[in-house]
Amino acid sequence: MKSIYCLIFLFSCFTLSFGQTSKKYSNIDQGKLQDLPVKWQHYWNVHDMDSMGTMLQNNVDFVNVAGIWLKGKSETVLDHRQKHLGVVFKNSIWTTDSVDTKFIKADLAVIHLSWGLSGDNDPDGTPRKPRHGIFTWLVIKENNNWKILISQNTNKREQNIQSSK
Repeated sequence: MKSIYCLIFLFSCFTLSFGQTSKKYSNIDQGKLQDLPVKWQHYWNVHDMDSMGTMLQNNVDFVNVAGIWLKGKSETVLDHRQKHLGVVFKNSIWTTDSVDTKFIKADLAVIHLSWGLSGDNDPDGTPRKPRHGIFTWLVIKENNNWKILISQNTNKREQNIQSSK
């Protein structure tokens, strides 16, 4: 009977600790990851897409809310620059609503960034209603810098915005 209790105890200890990690990630890295959405918002709102490009890996894959897959930093920056100089985002204001970061390993993390946007237009100049969405960024650390490697952007549907309030 003692061996059964011992086995139950050991099994309980094992299952309670399964999936938990004692790995602590550096406060410096956590701070740098928290800075990425702050920088994104700033660069967007001053319409500085070249500076936004400093946040991207050279081989970034960037899928925008329209489902357009931009490949590489040059293509991504060019697309954003044209839209910020033209009618689409010229007067837009970005607001970061919330940020959730999960480390995959010490040099790789996922950031879910909930955002709001107002003041943007359709390509023909028709004003859009303010909207909200979610970015999913896979970010990688190289040479002590965190950069976006993969980005997927999605608009939230109106009913999803109401239910999340």
